[in-house]
Amino acid sequence: MVEGPTSLKKDWVLTQDAFNTLLACLDPDHDHAGRKYENIRRGLITFFECRGSSYPEDHADETINRVARRLTEGKQIYVENAASYFYGVARNVLKEHWEAPAQAPSALESLPPSKNPSEDPSHLDERQLERERREQQLESLEHCLEGLASHDRSLISEYYRGETSAKIQNRKSLAERLGVPLNALRIRALRIRERLENCVERRLEASREA
Repeated sequence: MVEGPTSLKKDWVLTQDAFNTLLACLDPDHDHAGRKYENIRRGLITFFECRGSSYPEDHADETINRVARRLTEGKQIYVENAASYFYGVARNVLKEHWEAPAQAPSALESLPPSKNPSEDPSHLDERQLERERREQQLESLEHCLEGLASHDRSLISEYYRGETSAKIQNRKSLAERLGVPLNALRIRALRIRERLENCVERRLEASREA
């Protein structure tokens, strides 16, 4: 039985040890576990895409992080097919997403344009404020990207390049080029992304206080 909705602890960071614990839960053989992990992640991305998520990869990664955190806290998955536990957590992630539609997105990719924009005059001010907010986010992101070391900036840009299928292949090629496993690449990209998100949030907070 899957637990009820649980928010990801703000100060919790996916570590290599936590990721290894997750893989060990999937299969005692490291190579088999890695393949199962990739299959689960692809399945989660499809799960969120089919349910209208604007950021299916973000939500898939959040789902995986929540499962990894629970395992480090002593949670044991008593299901024959571990993937079913991930999907139970994914349903909670999706439910929280729909219950908080106004939450600022954390995706590093450019924000998508509004769908079916309304021309109702009463909405014009709201749409203008939303455009200004997104422009501030993108401007802050560009500034924070410039502050990264060149190799980190190159890595994170390549990591998020392309659409879903092309992106998966790009990441495999990037991992091969860097000589690291895909799992290690994901953790490295996650850490860079967290630094960027913290940097963006600080700049936005400073602009609000100005």
